[in-house]
Amino acid sequence: MEMRGDLWRGAMASWPGLARQMAEDPDAWVAAPLARREDARVARILLRLDGRGGQLALKHQARPETGFDTDIAAHLAVQQVWPEGIARLHAVDLEARSCVMDHLPAEPLSEMMGAAPLARQETLLRRAGAWLDGFHRAMPGERRIFQPKFTIRYLHEVMAEVASGRRPVLEPHRFLACARSLCAMAPRYEGGETQTARTHGDLHQRNLMLGADRAWGIDFKGGRVVPVGHDIARLLVDYAVLHAPKAAIPPGEVLPPSAMAAFFEGYRVISSGDLSIALLLRNRVLAEWWGLPVQGRGIAQDRRWHGVDQLAARVFPGL
Repeated sequence: MEMRGDLWRGAMASWPGLARQMAEDPDAWVAAPLARREDARVARILLRLDGRGGQLALKHQARPETGFDTDIAAHLAVQQVWPEGIARLHAVDLEARSCVMDHLPAEPLSEMMGAAPLARQETLLRRAGAWLDGFHRAMPGERRIFQPKFTIRYLHEVMAEVASGRRPVLEPHRFLACARSLCAMAPRYEGGETQTARTHGDLHQRNLMLGADRAWGIDFKGGRVVPVGHDIARLLVDYAVLHAPKAAIPPGEVLPPSAMAAFFEGYRVISSGDLSIALLLRNRVLAEWWGLPVQGRGIAQDRRWHGVDQLAARVFPGL
């Protein structure tokens, strides 16, 4: 994997200053590439640093040019109350948009799911649920009556944009039929109590790292204090789109029942019967749909659309 371009040079240019913050000799560490993302929106590189003191990770972000400071603040907020659940930050250069943190002996949940059979996926979901349970308990909000009207109100705004052509989506007539179906279901989700917490803000499978016996969250976006179902829906629908065996999902449901049960064996802040979960999972399927571009999709986005297409057929049967 060739990474020695502008991102590599930007990361290495920031390294001496970061090393000084840690009272380390920058020349005593050797850098090696770990990962890179470079597209129209994001340009980011992750390097492994090897030294006599062990291993660290150097992250450098060229794009976007804004938001790095708030992401670091979100990370530090979690580190203060739940250090065992995240990679510890050691040094930060906000101007260079670079930081050094622990190197994790772990893989992203997305890679571990891969082509794993359902039984193995359930084990991973159980562990993912346990991590999210710990995170939400570390940054709790309050018990609150769940009000579907806020989700449905925003969904109506999206539907109006789709109907007018201001928001292009794939198969717009089918999308609107599915969205109308969810709006009609809204009354059944009213009146239940749920739990709020400070949410991750972008909890997909790539932002949850699993090691042999530990799990860590990464790339916190400083989510608001909202019902915990928002984080749960983001993570579980990402799994359902990309990895869940669609034939194992009963009509009208979002996940295989055994996968849902496994996650909530690890996650205990609320139960799978919480009314917010049913609505937010289904709304997240629609959010995945409206978030995909109609044209100019890459391989990864085509794969995601294939998963959304199949999943929507299970969640909204006959539409």
